[in-house]
Amino acid sequence: MRILVCRHRRAPPDEALEEFSTALLQEGHEVRVAGRGRDFTPDLVVERYAPGHIAGAWFARRRRLRYCVLVDTPPRRPAPLLERVIWRTAGRVLAATAALREEIAALGVDPLNIDIVPGGVVPGRFLPAPFAPARASGAVVLGWIGGGQATIAAPDLSLVVIADVPPARVPDLLAGIDIALVSEPAPLRLLDCMAAGRAIVAPDRPETRELLEHERTALLFDPSEAGALARAAARLIADAPLRARLGEAARAELARRDLSWRSLARRLVDDELTSLG
Repeated sequence: MRILVCRHRRAPPDEALEEFSTALLQEGHEVRVAGRGRDFTPDLVVERYAPGHIAGAWFARRRRLRYCVLVDTPPRRPAPLLERVIWRTAGRVLAATAALREEIAALGVDPLNIDIVPGGVVPGRFLPAPFAPARASGAVVLGWIGGGQATIAAPDLSLVVIADVPPARVPDLLAGIDIALVSEPAPLRLLDCMAAGRAIVAPDRPETRELLEHERTALLFDPSEAGALARAAARLIADAPLRARLGEAARAELARRDLSWRSLARRLVDDELTSLG
């Protein structure tokens, strides 16, 4: 297929859109990443939802092209007049969570056209397995992912902060930690932690439970309870077998659900080709 990935020229780098575009190329499709497609006639237009950005939807509507929008932030409600063109044009919506799916359906999009897709990962970046740190010392290394703060005290403990780093650095950083402490749900980073086979501590929220299960693939804590994150972390610090079991289960769950960017690209195109007859 010929696919236009519509990106606003003044927008900051978009990790998800870049990874998705690469996956489409790897699947053998002709892909153009641009703000407009003046000299390119695509079969499909893909755009990531951002409030007020309607270039892709407008282009697809004028050219009568298939239009797919990726949504990982809540849409504005009620939708501003110009922004309604997105939801009226969307033949396919990829929503990051079930809650977003409901919000988008409330804007008038057919629920049958909305898929829940938390994002993707490139599993090969986290090979070979097990993706474990090689250290001579017995120190447990924590990886702090996200904002906020917590106090965790234990002997032989180190902390690595993984926030706002280039995506290419994430695998190496995760390779050096034993426990990933996720203070805020961030689907792409959670998927990276799962791919790396890290033991994960994450907030017990609906969007987190769409990826992780308490005591099986992660330890989930109540974010409203003071000290809950620190207690979950202390439990993992003291229990190496539990760390290994949770990390292995998280990695296996990622593989079972095939949450890779290439799988997502393949499913999207297969569905689009089916719809085109």
